[in-house]
Amino acid sequence: MATFVTRSQWGARAPKSVSNDITPAQGGVVVHHVDAVKVAKANHADCAAQVRGIQNFHMDSNGWSDIAYSHLACVHGYLFQGRGEYVRTAAQGTTQGNDDWYAVCALTGGTASSYDTITAGLIDAVRHGINRLRVSGGAARAITGHRDHHATACPGNLYARVLSGEVNPGGGPLPYPGVNFRQPPTFVHASVATWQYRMNSAHGYSLAVDGQYGPGSDSACRSFQSSRGLSVDGVVGPATWGATFA
Repeated sequence: MATFVTRSQWGARAPKSVSNDITPAQGGVVVHHVDAVKVAKANHADCAAQVRGIQNFHMDSNGWSDIAYSHLACVHGYLFQGRGEYVRTAAQGTTQGNDDWYAVCALTGGTASSYDTITAGLIDAVRHGINRLRVSGGAARAITGHRDHHATACPGNLYARVLSGEVNPGGGPLPYPGVNFRQPPTFVHASVATWQYRMNSAHGYSLAVDGQYGPGSDSACRSFQSSRGLSVDGVVGPATWGATFA
């Protein structure tokens, strides 16, 4: 299991303020990375300073109350305590994302062709963070990538590990998020974007990946359900979600 590093152990500054106005049972956990360039430290001895640097940037340059993330994971298998459980984040890029979702940030970065090595220790630390946020923080089972909430490439090559369910503490496939997608009216949830991306990448559809379950998504869902011998009702529930991510 990953080693947990408390705020005092990594030398965190005190937050300027703390907001407990978060409803994680309505969302879940979002996976992030640091940047579009490689950032992973070769030596674990340098990771605490890296986390302190991120906190300083978020507080001093962005003007935020604290480091944005709930927890941060390094490639050496350590999980650094961020804002922690039951504290609202500043990481998702949307009000609803920060209201309903925790954030676990991998201390990695890069582009599709040149990305930090995704180690077993990193995956273990991300899993540990998600498990803590579920068990001690009331997070729903949904796991998304930052890109499902905001126009960004984050979490880069880690997004495939989200879709596969590899970062899920219980292992793959990606767990059903606990909410049914149906319309009308158009249903909006970050996990809809995760599902839309998977429908396009794995099953050949051409959906707008916008997190909005409207008529186009409903039509694709019914087509997919028919092709898999599922009940054709246009509702993405546990069976349809499971077939999508199988």
